[in-house]
Amino acid sequence: MKNLKNKKENNMRIKRLFLIFSLFFSCSLDARNIEDYLKKVGEKTGNHGLRNVDCAYIINLDKRAEKLKSCTDQLTPYGIFPVRFSAVNGWELSLKTLNDVGVKIEPWMARNLRGTTYLSKNTLKKKSGESWRHETARIHGRSYVCHRMARGPIGIVLSHLSIMKDAYDSGYKTIWVMEDDIQVIRDPHLISSYIDKLDVLVGADGWDILFTDKDTKDRQGNNVICLSYAPRPNFSPKNPERFAVREQVGTDFMKVGARYGAYSMIVRRSGMKKLLDYFFKYRIFLPYDMDFCMPDDIRIYTLIDDVVSTQPQAVSDNQAPTYLK
Repeated sequence: MKNLKNKKENNMRIKRLFLIFSLFFSCSLDARNIEDYLKKVGEKTGNHGLRNVDCAYIINLDKRAEKLKSCTDQLTPYGIFPVRFSAVNGWELSLKTLNDVGVKIEPWMARNLRGTTYLSKNTLKKKSGESWRHETARIHGRSYVCHRMARGPIGIVLSHLSIMKDAYDSGYKTIWVMEDDIQVIRDPHLISSYIDKLDVLVGADGWDILFTDKDTKDRQGNNVICLSYAPRPNFSPKNPERFAVREQVGTDFMKVGARYGAYSMIVRRSGMKKLLDYFFKYRIFLPYDMDFCMPDDIRIYTLIDDVVSTQPQAVSDNQAPTYLK
């Protein structure tokens, strides 16, 4: 009788182990790395014309030729010809892609955050035709991005990461990444001299990102300061107080813990690696300009006097594909 009982218990253990293995194996087969969804930059020709910068990129949707022209009209007089990256259009991503790049909830993750999930076609909302649902991000195995994060910003994250991967694989030491809503305030060649100055102040290997303006701006042109961070279900910063840091360095720079806007940033090779490692591990949950400051050891600086900033009234396709209008 005892042997029969032991045999049944052993069979139950084997079945449980087989079930766990099957679930793990099926999830592993279904899981895709974010890297699989990055886009090739394509041919990089011409001279971007900026000392201390190995390559200058500009992110531009194929459907926004007028925005590209606005940027090139401002940069060409200075002999600067950035490599155009055909942006990942978030509004054209499949539901599978949206779910593969988002954060899939696991038992150990925080489950008190509001999120947005993209579901199958049978759950489409009648009015918008969109397949999202806003809910607490708590369902095990379901993929989420942050609350009300639309498809557009997901494409922006993939665009920035595509450029970081291209630059890192190309062996670049320093790159300039722009979005197509920049506004040139002063001669962009000043950026080269500012890189020299920052290298002297903190060391050539002492910084990861340098923004070419002080802060992002609202639609009235006022500076918008960031002093905190947005929570994620799968990552908690070691030192939350660091995001409020705003420390002047020399006469030209501000060391910051966080900021908004990713439209004009100089990125060192160390920064490329930190960003790629972070996003490949923790996946997409927040908009890019709320997430690039999250790696615990990221070192971010801004210019005190703007050189290249953003157009306050620029048209955006983040929350809706306005190019269709």
